[in-house]
Amino acid sequence: MRPLTAPKPPSTPRPPSVPKALAALKSVAGPVLAAALALTLLTVWTATGRAGTAPRLSISDGRVHLATNADATSAYFTIRNTGDANDELVSVSTPITTDVGFSFHTYTGYAGRMWMTKALPIPANGLLGMTASGANIMLGTPPKLTPGQTIPFTLRFRHSPPIHTTAVVIRPGTWTPARTS
Repeated sequence: MRPLTAPKPPSTPRPPSVPKALAALKSVAGPVLAAALALTLLTVWTATGRAGTAPRLSISDGRVHLATNADATSAYFTIRNTGDANDELVSVSTPITTDVGFSFHTYTGYAGRMWMTKALPIPANGLLGMTASGANIMLGTPPKLTPGQTIPFTLRFRHSPPIHTTAVVIRPGTWTPARTS
């Protein structure tokens, strides 16, 4: 027969040992401190204006070639982007025609090639200078135009708000770009 003994009290969980708790804290501290430092640096970078700026666009040199045939003519603009982000010209409208598109021309020697494109890129801190031998806006079936006539346009961009501007009708080959310096 066994002697009677008092029942054991229910076991309570043991607190973790101090070395295990410190090891766990050390394993989490590195990533938490790195994330806090990154967030602080990004906040300072943004607050000081060094995180970049959205595209800032301006339009100049608007012109439309006097049509040499009834089928089409072209419009040209210089679009400056003084922001730190790229943008794209994605559509154009004008009351003189609904048949509007973008074309791009390249030349090798005397041989030229033209293709239509859905958008025209405007680089950050750069410009899109439209010309008859580069990027331009095709205007299908234009009405009869006269030199000096002013045509309204609305240019729409991927990241920037639309810009309303005008272009003057000129004879092909008579335009001289504005000085930029």
